[in-house]
Amino acid sequence: MSAMSGADPAGPPPPPPPPPPLGFAPVDDPLGQQQTDSRPVAPARPRAPFHAVAIGAILVTVAAAGFVLVAVGGGAASACGTGRCVPIGPDLASVAADLQPGGIAAATAPGAPSSFFSPRPVTDRSAPARVVLKGPDAPDPFVLVDGSNEYMYTSNGTLKMNVPEYTLLAGHRWGDLREALPNLPDWARRGFTWAPDVHRVSGGWALYFTAAVKGASPSMQCIGDAFGSSPLGPFKPEPKPFICQIAHRGSIDPRTFVDAQGTLWVYWKSDDNANPQIPWKTGKGLTGMYAQRLSPSGKTLLGSPRLVLQPTLPWEGTIIEAPDMLFEQGHYWMFYSGGWFNSPGYAIGAALCAGPIGPCSPTSAKPLLSSNSQGAGPGEPSVFEDSSGIWMLYNPWASNDPRPTPNRPVVEVRLGFTSAGPYIANP
Repeated sequence: MSAMSGADPAGPPPPPPPPPPLGFAPVDDPLGQQQTDSRPVAPARPRAPFHAVAIGAILVTVAAAGFVLVAVGGGAASACGTGRCVPIGPDLASVAADLQPGGIAAATAPGAPSSFFSPRPVTDRSAPARVVLKGPDAPDPFVLVDGSNEYMYTSNGTLKMNVPEYTLLAGHRWGDLREALPNLPDWARRGFTWAPDVHRVSGGWALYFTAAVKGASPSMQCIGDAFGSSPLGPFKPEPKPFICQIAHRGSIDPRTFVDAQGTLWVYWKSDDNANPQIPWKTGKGLTGMYAQRLSPSGKTLLGSPRLVLQPTLPWEGTIIEAPDMLFEQGHYWMFYSGGWFNSPGYAIGAALCAGPIGPCSPTSAKPLLSSNSQGAGPGEPSVFEDSSGIWMLYNPWASNDPRPTPNRPVVEVRLGFTSAGPYIANP
């Protein structure tokens, strides 16, 4: 989910070349190791879904999830999260709980009608989004909702910060800009940090980020981790890269997710398309999106990385990136970007997954969202849910790298779901 995904931080690459020869070029290992180890804004918007079974008079306390589900006679039901309750229609037929902030999990009976899950499709597909943040270049947006507080993190963009962080203020304005990651680890090159993700873990909060590696030849990006006592930071980075697939020319675009069983995962993209001017020996530079379990502390990778999805469609070419997993209506859905980050063909796709580690298959041969009157090459999706619906943040146009790029705002669309998959809906 990089502002310069697949680019060479030491000097932007030329426009994407024709498909290179098969294979990977040999790369140096400068690290001495290879590790795989707003919609209408409500005042308090829980990060995760919360829904109740509307069957007679029921009171269920979900202690592990930290909220109460209530259904009262006559089919009227409410879901109560931190500090608020939301009325739920009688058509909902199952319950899902968010186990940690940052995880998304919700379900209804297949085919059950619901304006929450099935809002009207967008009327004007040429201009589907609304702007929620503009001003500086703000690529790779990520929103965290923690009770009544909401935070947005972006890549460094044009700001002289490693990880810019905004807080939702009165009047539903993003402000109180601050630096979430004041200091980078020694391995990371300043000025090239992006694709942040913040998640509550045991003992505090974790920040995962992408950064360019100092001294790498050819240039490479890897994923770092940092920890703090507050989602505002400051986060203190760990000294070594957290995920760095040297054989795949690096790793980028971390995103955390809690599955329906409460297991914490991290997803990322292998950066096989990096340095396209260097011939490949095998693989054609085909990227992949991987998943691996995380310990409750967020500091340890458990088990082995699993390949979840690779590009298979013409519009994707050899590149998919910016993974974001969602559990909705009893199914796992992967949202992602495809194509070159600096081309008008860059777009957002969706895939249906058998589980948190796949396998996944695209829901359509066409992108979920592609170039329109609001911008050419939309990408970098980030999906979350609040009491009014399910939403996707993204940047409306692609980078112009190696040329200057007009500042990218953060925009959002509402998502709806059918048995065939997600669609863009009216807000």
